[in-house]
This record gives sequence, C-alpha cells and structure tokens, in this order.
Amino acid sequence: MSSPEDQQQARVEAWRAMLYANDRLLQRLSQELMDEHNLEMSWYEVMLHVAEAGGTINQRALLGRALLGQSGLSRVLTKMEGAGLIRRSATDTDRRTLDIELTPLGRERLRRAAPTHIAGIRRWFGDQLTARQAEAIRAGLQKVVRGLDSDAPLGPQGKGEQGEPVAIGPSITSTVAEPISVSDTLVVRDALEPLIIADAARYATASDVGELRRFLNVMAAEIDSPVKFLQADWSMHRRMCAISPNDALQDAYLKLLATLERNVDDVAPYQGLDEYLRTRLQLHARLLTAIEDRDQERAAALVEEHRLSSQSNIAPPAAEPPRTGRNVKRARRSSAR
Repeated sequence: MSSPEDQQQARVEAWRAMLYANDRLLQRLSQELMDEHNLEMSWYEVMLHVAEAGGTINQRALLGRALLGQSGLSRVLTKMEGAGLIRRSATDTDRRTLDIELTPLGRERLRRAAPTHIAGIRRWFGDQLTARQAEAIRAGLQKVVRGLDSDAPLGPQGKGEQGEPVAIGPSITSTVAEPISVSDTLVVRDALEPLIIADAARYATASDVGELRRFLNVMAAEIDSPVKFLQADWSMHRRMCAISPNDALQDAYLKLLATLERNVDDVAPYQGLDEYLRTRLQLHARLLTAIEDRDQERAAALVEEHRLSSQSNIAPPAAEPPRTGRNVKRARRSSAR
C-alpha cells in the first residue's frame, strides 16, 4: 500500500501530465486547423458552440461555454463577424446582450473543418488510450469540474498557512525558503540553455520558427527599453522551451525564467547600453536562423555567446546601481557597503 506522500506525489504528477498534455494537444490541433483550413482554434470553438446550440446562441451563454474571457471572446466575435462567419443581433428579451448566429459561410467553414479536428482528437488523444484509460480520465475530470462548479472547499487543510510547501515537479520547494540570488539563477539557467537550444534546433517546425520570429520583432521594437527588451527575450526563450519534448527540462528551465522575470530590475542592463542591446538582438537573430536551418552545431556555438553569466556578456557597471528586485538578493553588492 502506498504511503500518503506517494499518493500526494501521484496526484501532483497527474496534474502536471494533464497540463502538458492539454497544452501540447491544443497546439497540435490548432496547427492542423490553421494549416488545412486557415482557421483559428478559437474561431472553430465559437462556431462549434453555436452549431451545438441549434444555430443561435446568446452571447452570455457562449461566454460560459467558450474557453475565452469576456474581452477575448468579444475580440474573436468582432473578427469573425468581419470575416462573414457569424451575425450578431440584439435579443428580443434583453437589449443588453446579443444573439450569435452562424452565417451560411460559417456553417460551411465548420462543416469542412470538423473532420480534421475530429481526426486530430482521435489520432493524438483517443488512439493513445485504452477504453479503460479514457473512461478513467473522463470520470476523474468530470468529478473535478463538479467540485469546482459547487465551490467545494480546497480540502481539509483549506488554503494552508504561509510557508506551506508547494509541489514543483518531483520535488517540494518551500514558499519561505531563503531568497535565491539572481546571479545563481543565471548560472543554472545558462547551464540548461544548451539543452533547450539543441532541442529547438532538432524539433522546431515552421510554425515554431514563425512564433519565435514574432518575439524577435518585439525585442527589436523595444531596443530602447532594457526591461521590455528582456521580457521579450524571455518570452522568446519560453517559446523555445516549449519545443523540447523533455518535460523535466521544461519544468526546471521555466521555473528559472519565472525567477528572473520577478526580478527583472536586477537583471536588466543599465540604461544607455545601446551597443550591448543591439549585440544581443543580433545574437538572437543568428540563433533563430540556426534553429530554422536545423544547424545544431552552429546553434551550440551561439549558445556560448548567449550566456548572460559569462564575463563578456555582463553589462558594464553604471554610475548608479540597479534597483533590488522583490525577495531576491542583489547579484552584486555595491562596493560602498
């Protein structure tokens, strides 16, 4: 019989497996809809809910079904209406909300896309499971949903007291542990970087490269703002990380990025270092080209240049020290102290 600790760990691993499977499955299904039908997943979802409601649905009811927030749904509906896929009209009973109706074009786009979507679900999800496994997943997740719908308590311990350990992958990390040095975080992040880049160069698709290029363009646009530049940089690397099939590597790397993002003021190069930022931008452009070309050797060489913790890439000191980030030790102490 397994111990309570083993049972809790099994629940944590099930939770993480669900998250990763959901994320990757949606990415794959979305890419198939876009490649074969030039259709966004969110558009398909809206058309499916409208069709399942009999061809017309109240916008408030649609909000309760769609996996979109209110502002996100409003933007999607506006774009779909502009594309001629839906019509919106005021309801007879409540002028404050709208009815959503599929147009003939919308019905046709849904009819054509549905077989692709269903086949993708069967291929990437259904065919990977036995009937018993599928039933266990259905029953378990439906129970979770019922608990959320009934506002069930979080468990016998409630929210827990401050300092309660939080499950991170296979280990337990306390929320009140000693602060982590930014410089230490960079060192470990840089140690994992070659593995992330190697997987990106090995497995990246054309869609992956397109999304990475979008983040590179944001970096170029924010070249005069070190903080925003770094945030775009980290978003680019988070997307690179998503390409890797190694879940353990993803867990560790994303945790380090989250630490850096929480303490961006300690990591951002000092103001006025235009040449430094431009050099970093050019490096990322070359790195993206190596990934696109699947040139693992060139990508590995560029990783060495990318190491923020190496002496050649550390921003030179300025007249004023950087501000200290929240809950993180200063990577460098002022000599005046």
